[in-house]
Amino acid sequence: MNSEKELINQIRSLKEIKPDNEWVHLAKIRIMGTGAIGQKRSVISSIMDFTFQYRAAFAGIMLAGLAGGTVIASQNALPGEPLYSVKKATEKGMAMISGQDKSAAANLQLVAKRLEEIDLISQKNLVKNLPAAFYEYKTAKAAAKKEVAALVKQNPDNAGAIVKEAGLAMKTISNKEKQVYGVLGLEQNASSTEDGAEAASDKAIVESLFGYFKKNAVLSEEQNNDLAQVKKLYDENSYEQAIDYYLSSSLNK
Repeated sequence: MNSEKELINQIRSLKEIKPDNEWVHLAKIRIMGTGAIGQKRSVISSIMDFTFQYRAAFAGIMLAGLAGGTVIASQNALPGEPLYSVKKATEKGMAMISGQDKSAAANLQLVAKRLEEIDLISQKNLVKNLPAAFYEYKTAKAAAKKEVAALVKQNPDNAGAIVKEAGLAMKTISNKEKQVYGVLGLEQNASSTEDGAEAASDKAIVESLFGYFKKNAVLSEEQNNDLAQVKKLYDENSYEQAIDYYLSSSLNK
């Protein structure tokens, strides 16, 4: 059986898997018929994407089976413990297999998990694990917000709906964060200024909302007033508060 370190390296190596050209050619004929051979490159690219996902999923399943009890045992691991890296690698592998490795929703779920780990560590009074847990949480939160910002930038016409769905999840996480930090006596940290990565993502999200309402909406007087308040918070560099205000305002109805 492979060691934990080898297992992690193998899971990470899934990103390096490349489609086999011969397999792609045969798959194309099998799926689309011989007449498809002369079609445009875009069709071939689509099949190559399918091939890559198929082989990556197959490899992930094989590695999961190879890991056996190690993967199962790692699911209860906490930050700072030996098997925690296996747990994170497994989460990434499963996200890739399901096609959610670039999903904002999937990343937000991981943020919630990281926050639950801080809560569990505090309940068990494992003080030595807290620094690692805070690091994992902040890293996951920044990554999730970056994905949301990228999503609204790529889909400006749907910015309102995207921010509504993702923003509600972020607000739930924020409320839970204040609760967890409060138990630990860290209320000031919970309400302090965002770090650079989070602030940049929240700024991009708010800017996408401005573009969305300018282009797509005829606003009522109440909505114009709420948009002015969002703009005021934005001008004060309070980007997270601007999103929170938007979510509870008439703009989100």
